[in-house]
Amino acid sequence: LLAFPHPALSFRSRSADAVRVERSVTGAVVDGNSGTRRELIRLLGQMPGLSVVGEAEDSEEALRMVGDRRPDVVVTDVRWIAPDGATFLRRLARSAPEAGIVVLTAYLSERERADLREAGARAILLKEIDSGTLVRTIRTVAARAMAGERRPEA
Repeated sequence: LLAFPHPALSFRSRSADAVRVERSVTGAVVDGNSGTRRELIRLLGQMPGLSVVGEAEDSEEALRMVGDRRPDVVVTDVRWIAPDGATFLRRLARSAPEAGIVVLTAYLSERERADLREAGARAILLKEIDSGTLVRTIRTVAARAMAGERRPEA
C-alpha cells in the first residue's frame, strides 16, 4: 500500500526521467529499530547502482550523519522521532536540501501524511510495501533530487 500517490506510478517528471545516473546513488537509512535498519541496509546494498553511506537510529545522529555524508536519498521512519516526524524532516531538509527524503513507516494519519509532505518528504510508503516498489521509489526520488527538482516549500 502506498501512503500517497507513488511518484513512479502516478506521474512522471520529464526532467527527472531524462537524468541518467552516471554515478552510484548514495543512500542513508534512519530507523530506531536496529533490525529494520539492518534489513533495509541489506536490501539497499543489493540494489545495483546504490551504496549505503550511513545509518542512524535517532534524529540527532541522523542530522550529523546526513550533514557529513551528504547522501542523495534518506530513507527514514518518523514514528520514533521526538518531538515529531515533521519537525525532524524540516530540520533534515534544511541541513541537506539536495537529499531526497523517503518516509517508510508502519502507519500514518491523513494529517501526519500532509504534514510530512509539507515538511519535505518526496515519497511516503508503508513498511508493508514490496521491495521492488521501494527500490523503484528510491530510484525515482534520487533521479529527481539529482536533477535538482525542488521540494515543496515548508
